Amino acid sequence: MNQSLFIGKTLVELGTVDSTNNYAKQLLANSKPIEGTVITAITQWAGKGQGGNKWLTEAGKNLTISIVLYPDFLEADKQFFLNMAVALGIKDFCEFVLNDEVKIKWPNDIYYLDKKLGGVLIENVINGNKIVSSIIGIGLNVNQNSFDDLLPNPVSFKKILNKEFELTELREKLCSFIEKYYLQLKQQHFNFLDKAYTVALYRYQQTHEFKKGEHFFRGEINGVTKEGKLIMHSNGKEHRYAFKEVEYVI
Repeated sequence: MNQSLFIGKTLVELGTVDSTNNYAKQLLANSKPIEGTVITAITQWAGKGQGGNKWLTEAGKNLTISIVLYPDFLEADKQFFLNMAVALGIKDFCEFVLNDEVKIKWPNDIYYLDKKLGGVLIENVINGNKIVSSIIGIGLNVNQNSFDDLLPNPVSFKKILNKEFELTELREKLCSFIEKYYLQLKQQHFNFLDKAYTVALYRYQQTHEFKKGEHFFRGEINGVTKEGKLIMHSNGKEHRYAFKEVEYVI
């Protein structure tokens, strides 16, 4: 039973779709769905990841959903806090399922050890300095056992725990975890979100190898700016990187 107040209470269930985010966009273009509406699909043939990457998923095996939100209380220059809230909700949900530690690989991939459990794609519509609407696209590997060779380091709940999961129950639980953090965001608890997100970062305050263009270097992640740039120390200097400017070497 869905224990959330509004996220996931209205459900659009699809068989096949290009991507649930695209479907949500069409929905928003033609109507105003209730906040918290969740679009879910058995199979997506053009799922999208961050920065134009493809999200490859096996039909009926994983959680592929999009959530429609209206965070009009949030100014555009604070939109990364929405990213923080969603990523933290997914992280806590995964830790609940696995009973083990999960990390957020900046900006919003979900990692178990050095492997990717899932990711998020948030698409905001901004008018002036306000976010009018947000589509939260989430892909989590649940029951999939074998993965496309194009995916560098995937893992699923099933591969970790060696058991099958009921997707409807997981989706409802996921919605309640995300809602908890979304309500923190609504109450403007920015410091709380920032601190929780920072300490949850994959390889936080650890020295590791990174790549910028063709250049490899060693650095330490120390946090993110409110705009979502990665703060890193390398060779005694602080650097700030926008998304795609720097890569983890895993």
